[in-house]
Amino acid sequence: MDTLAVIRELAERQFGAEPGTVDPDLPLQDIGIDSLGYLEFLFELEDAVGVPIPPKDVTDVRTLRELASVVDRLIAEHPAPAEPRQ
Repeated sequence: MDTLAVIRELAERQFGAEPGTVDPDLPLQDIGIDSLGYLEFLFELEDAVGVPIPPKDVTDVRTLRELASVVDRLIAEHPAPAEPRQ
């Protein structure tokens, strides 16, 4: 999964930007993400990537690229669901 692409697409949808126009290196506030919007965005992102994103892990995140790095780490640390037995 290309985490940064998922995050960019979600940000573009949620904050009304044209597809492909969100710069992942801009500060979040320059994209139009305020603190409440950021929390809502994180809930949507958790659903999209399938892992919990603890707020303490993303409080210092300043850009979407930094957020993607944190999410990639969380995905790597999150145990995969057990395969169903047959």
